[in-house]
Amino acid sequence: ADEIMHQDIIPLYAADIEDQLKKQFAYLSGGRGGDGCPVITFPDYPAFGEIPEKEFQNVLTYLTSIP
Repeated sequence: ADEIMHQDIIPLYAADIEDQLKKQFAYLSGGRGGDGCPVITFPDYPAFGEIPEKEFQNVLTYLTSIP
């Protein structure tokens, strides 16, 4: 079973993960897809493979919770 899909999602605030967001390994570019959903951009980030899974989850959870 996919653990990520089965975790309870706890609301995150930018202030809670400020250091993780400053890394800018993922961000909302302001664009929208054909279905109207926001586009999350993953720019070239040299240390992408070294990002701890929890940080990655926190940033994506935060970005996907922004209306």
